[in-house]
Amino acid sequence: MPSLRPATPCAAVVGVMALCSAHVLALLWGGRAIGDVERELAAVLWGHAAGLAALAWVALDRRLAATPVAWVLLAGLVLRVLAATATPLLEDDHHRYLWDGMRTATALAPYRLPPEAFFGDHSLSPAWQAVLSGINHPDLPTLYGPVLQGLFALAWALAPAQLGSLQALLVLVDMAVLLALARWPVRVRWLWVYALHPMVLKEALASAHPDGLTALLLLGAAAAWQRGRAWQVGLWLGAACATKVSALVVLPLLLMAPHFSAAQWAAPQTRARWVWGVKVAAGLVLALVVLYLPFALSGGSDLPTLRHFAQQWRFNPLLFRLLESAAGPYARLLAGVAVAGTVALLAWRLAHRGLPGGVVPAMAWALFALLLLAPVNNPWYGLWLLPLALIARQASGVVLASVTTVSYLNGHWFSVGLSAWLPQGLTNAPYVVPWPLTLAQLLAVGLALAWDLRHYGVRDQRLRSR
Repeated sequence: MPSLRPATPCAAVVGVMALCSAHVLALLWGGRAIGDVERELAAVLWGHAAGLAALAWVALDRRLAATPVAWVLLAGLVLRVLAATATPLLEDDHHRYLWDGMRTATALAPYRLPPEAFFGDHSLSPAWQAVLSGINHPDLPTLYGPVLQGLFALAWALAPAQLGSLQALLVLVDMAVLLALARWPVRVRWLWVYALHPMVLKEALASAHPDGLTALLLLGAAAAWQRGRAWQVGLWLGAACATKVSALVVLPLLLMAPHFSAAQWAAPQTRARWVWGVKVAAGLVLALVVLYLPFALSGGSDLPTLRHFAQQWRFNPLLFRLLESAAGPYARLLAGVAVAGTVALLAWRLAHRGLPGGVVPAMAWALFALLLLAPVNNPWYGLWLLPLALIARQASGVVLASVTTVSYLNGHWFSVGLSAWLPQGLTNAPYVVPWPLTLAQLLAVGLALAWDLRHYGVRDQRLRSR
């Protein structure tokens, strides 16, 4: 396929920015008619298509690889500020974020009582009554970790019951991720991918999902690993796990595969590895104790709801859906064993033979396996994976983060406003994604995975020849 060759790099930047601006404008257009499901869904899908077109332009136009990093950062900032002015579409999680922020800031007790305990509380202002009425699963206490509770409380301090304060904070968080990628350094073309990615603009900014904070903390752990700072690795990882428990999947990689200087490798390896592991574990435990203890003393934690989530919830499963069809009630156990086996293999390989690029590709592959095999795969979960995938040049991770937006085409939204489009069987199945869309996601990810395996083989041969 011939490359797109605009007259100048400036023209290329204007072109991709125009496509991404069309994405943001679609989100703003959809937000002007909240409750009109057809319009909201059209805005999300057409906007995402425009964003993917921008990514295709980045992939095809070699001149974008030569643009200054400052241009990428400026473009990313402009798009994030614009996206943060949009309204969440087809979403209601933001109501829980606002409620948690109020409960944390005023009582340090987001886990003590479920939201339904406050139904009928006439001391709440109309704004808080509106927030409370929008919370999903109000019978369950929150499942968001202490670090996120701190973020939500800060948003409450800036502007209570106003989503804009949280969106403003998430602009800062996501720009910090973009700056971290620029300093890693990530190639400019891959940096453009993160700056323009439609999943990031919609989920992290317009819908105010805070999962990018998990990625930022994991990048901190990876940077500490590269510097050989075991204590810092544990502290960063502990903070990431206290943000989203999914970060635990990379623990064996950082615990069992130390990064030593030449002087440290001169010591007996077994002892050095044990010292490294103990320091990482100690830093992890210290961070978790410091972050969880205030909430535990005030009466609760996120563990009960997390247990319910792990056992009961299911949305847009990918490989898990195939596994479930074959193994039935044992699917969750088998998926857990498969993820654990993949992580163990990555840890052994990293510790004994090395991986091209070090720990970051191993972390990206661990999160990739988790999302591919998880029973719940919300579109914003790609925020955990995308920055690490870009550092590792993992095309399959980028594709996985790009295709899950089609999961908005599920039985719930069809049953609300689009029932005439589909057979009655699907509209009676809330939140079920049609099988063809699941298979299309798997096909796209599979093709990217084949590309990755081919190119990783070449990099592995180079590593062995050194």
